Amino acid sequence: MAGGAAFASEAPVARYQDVENNTNPKWWKDPGLRMNIYHCAGLWATFYMNGYDGSLFNGQTIDQWTAFFQPNSTMLGLMNAAAFLPSPIAAFLADWIGHHLGRRYPVWIGSVLTLAGGLINATSRNMGQYIAGRAFMGFGTSMTLTVGPTLCQEIAHPRYRAQVGSLYTCIYYIAAICSAFICFGTRFIDSDYSWRIPCYFQILGPIAALLMTFNMPESPRWLWKKGKIDEATRILGKYHANGDENDPLVQLECEEIKQALEDEEANSQTRYMDYFKTPGNRRRLFVVCIIAVGTNWVGNGIISYYLTPILASVGITETIKASGINIGLQFWNLGLSVWAALSVDSLGRRPLWLLSTIGMMLSFCIVMALSAEFAKTGSSAIGTATIPFLFIFFGFYDIAWTPLASMYPVEILPFNLRTKGQAIFIAVQTAAVALNTFANPVALAALEWRYYGVYIGILAVLSVIIYFYFPETKNMTIEEISVIFDTGRTGNAQVATARLRRAAQTDANAEVRSIREDYGGKNDSDANTPIESLPN
Repeated sequence: MAGGAAFASEAPVARYQDVENNTNPKWWKDPGLRMNIYHCAGLWATFYMNGYDGSLFNGQTIDQWTAFFQPNSTMLGLMNAAAFLPSPIAAFLADWIGHHLGRRYPVWIGSVLTLAGGLINATSRNMGQYIAGRAFMGFGTSMTLTVGPTLCQEIAHPRYRAQVGSLYTCIYYIAAICSAFICFGTRFIDSDYSWRIPCYFQILGPIAALLMTFNMPESPRWLWKKGKIDEATRILGKYHANGDENDPLVQLECEEIKQALEDEEANSQTRYMDYFKTPGNRRRLFVVCIIAVGTNWVGNGIISYYLTPILASVGITETIKASGINIGLQFWNLGLSVWAALSVDSLGRRPLWLLSTIGMMLSFCIVMALSAEFAKTGSSAIGTATIPFLFIFFGFYDIAWTPLASMYPVEILPFNLRTKGQAIFIAVQTAAVALNTFANPVALAALEWRYYGVYIGILAVLSVIIYFYFPETKNMTIEEISVIFDTGRTGNAQVATARLRRAAQTDANAEVRSIREDYGGKNDSDANTPIESLPN
């Protein structure tokens, strides 16, 4: 086994950053890394679809759109729900396709369906056609969201995996900004094109995804799982070492992929029910579900979907002012989330999770107090003072719940359960969003500023859960992270890495002994003798 001797020493355990690699330290100067990042960016476009559609529906209910469809409250709810209802079926179908046919196919199929849905929406002649278009888009987007973030991390170079995985979700804000400006610009067109043009722009996301991924390599992990080891090694060598398959980092990745897959097979980690079989898998499932619910139940949902009534509740009723605040908020979100995404390995996941959640809780306490005081006094100064704290709240949301919400669940799951975990994530998240979207307007109307207290309680509970159940995973390969939940409740990075390397060394030693015996070796005590040193 090539590279087997590299793992003879167990203490200290070498980090992948310290292994020699045939790439330029600056990715934009390296041909292999440039293409690798390009394909990852193509996968980011799958989340652009989600962000654009979500923002578009909120911004599209302008006079011409309302006059054309004339929806009552029930039909408006159905139009909105049409994009969410297919999500669970689409997510589990994407997992099946990704497991049997390859990771790329759900991305391509989902992108085509989203493209079709956008065209159906843009050319709609009646409400039924519009709802059908949103259903197509919802189905396609859910397929891409199930596999897109997984494939992104499985093909990314280890040096940039955490950053490209975190930037995946940040694309939402670019989509939201584009949607806001397009809808704002077309609302002055006195015809159906005022809402049809934004619908046509929906197709840019799936087109970008298809064009940027059509020559994308298959996941090396999936190829290895299917026994296509030579092809997997070739892909790793091409994109992670400019064609050098014997590169030390490529050999390290191959060893870890091989060992991780063998461990999963030995522990029967291949089915949905396997999530309940071991303490490590139960912890993984718990964390995945907590993040899926939390992405919309930490208070961001009420501000994102109901910013206008929230601003009205503190005296800001002018449409121009409300629109300006919303656009400014999206730029603020984009800047902070990108900064956090690029800092996940330097700052660490746990500090970002805790700072984000606790910061949101404290911000909501201040917003609640200011809103209560405004309700009593009607002071415009107090109402205006609420706005900066809405920005502060989202600033805290941006540093963890945006960049880590898609990246962290993917990296903590073993290969065989990775897309299954994403399917569960999408299904739970969809249910949580639906419930939150239904409950927020009712509760906000009934409780007014007191409703913020519910989210303060949720954030307090989440802070405790994160402290006790979210392990640190910075500066580790995706295979090393995949076993960290098996090392205890809070995880131990050193133990996880050492365990994977020791297992790989054991396999290397066994192979050396076998070859020595084939050559008539009588003394196999020196099991660490490199294979290449034996006679031909």
